[in-house]
Amino acid sequence: MSERLKVRFAYQRGWQVVDGSAILSTFQNKEGAFQFLVDRGTRVWLQWGRTVIGGQTAPFDFAAQFQQDSVGRIMKRLHGSEKGTWFWTCHEGGARGTVKTKEEAVVEVERAYTGCVVKADWR
Repeated sequence: MSERLKVRFAYQRGWQVVDGSAILSTFQNKEGAFQFLVDRGTRVWLQWGRTVIGGQTAPFDFAAQFQQDSVGRIMKRLHGSEKGTWFWTCHEGGARGTVKTKEEAVVEVERAYTGCVVKADWR
């Protein structure tokens, strides 16, 4: 099983957890699907895209979405004593921090959002 799994809304079926094209399980609500992830030590695979501010894409700045909701953001620090590190934040629950790499920042946002949906404390 992957360390990241997709959760999708399946019209008239509820919420599905999928790994690639394989449906692993279906749930009546989003929280049940996310609890499935937590129980298996995995995290949700969020959709990532460039952050757009005033019609311009910001360098080294990415936004995470689940469905159509903005749920987190990561950005590389370009100045100061933390130059070269990555700041991350999960909008729901307020979790945030600084890590060394972009990949670590993605993991932290996805873990924080997964835990926030089911009110799990992974810290």
